[in-house]
Amino acid sequence: MTMRADASCQFLVVVNDPVAPSGSIGEAIISNGDTYDVIMPNEEYASFAPLSYPGMPEQPGDYAGLIILGGPMSANEDAVYPYLKPLMELVRRFHEGERPVLGVCLGAQIIARVIGGDVTAMGRLESGFVELTRTAEGGEDPIFSVLGKSFTVFENHFEAISLPVGATNLVTGGACAVQAFRYGEKTYGLQFHMEVTVDIVREWMRHFGATLYVAEPRLLDTLESDFTRYQENQKAIAHTIISEWRKLVK
Repeated sequence: MTMRADASCQFLVVVNDPVAPSGSIGEAIISNGDTYDVIMPNEEYASFAPLSYPGMPEQPGDYAGLIILGGPMSANEDAVYPYLKPLMELVRRFHEGERPVLGVCLGAQIIARVIGGDVTAMGRLESGFVELTRTAEGGEDPIFSVLGKSFTVFENHFEAISLPVGATNLVTGGACAVQAFRYGEKTYGLQFHMEVTVDIVREWMRHFGATLYVAEPRLLDTLESDFTRYQENQKAIAHTIISEWRKLVK
């Protein structure tokens, strides 16, 4: 498929759990004049076939790119979530077809597994707003060079990525050496949640609060004030990253 970067594009967004929607990422796609379909494999729902779930697509089809969001499951739980294997194969097909791929948190970890990286338990939860630092390589990256040398974004994960062979580490900081990476020219993994709003995190607390609060009390203690302080800037970061990533469409 050949598509001009200035033409309207349609993307496929994988929502691994209903409590982890596209948020600011979806808003950014729409604000760029593009559209997106949603597939929720764990719920057996697809926006392009809402009455009869067709399963995970085997090929990229006409989609200009693929975005995989987060979720409470582990990228290593193939036996519990059988859809992970066909999803990983779809990532491989988008990458090999030179179509942009973007993974967020769990999505980044799924990409890491596809390209030979490891996803391992951290022994702690990293959650809340964290200041991250762009690496020297990140300063030369077509997406992250547009951002400042440091920026603050929301984190929420118990597992971390080891940098796959051949991948480039773009962002570091907080509890993880690898907070964002690029593989090839168009496949990106982000450990952080640039897409979340305060309402999304409130839903996380409603569903998983007992676990999350014990591990990170500030999720309740300073949730409102932290979002008041950082939300607008994080939203701008999400829009910038999506806009720059979209330019990779050919």
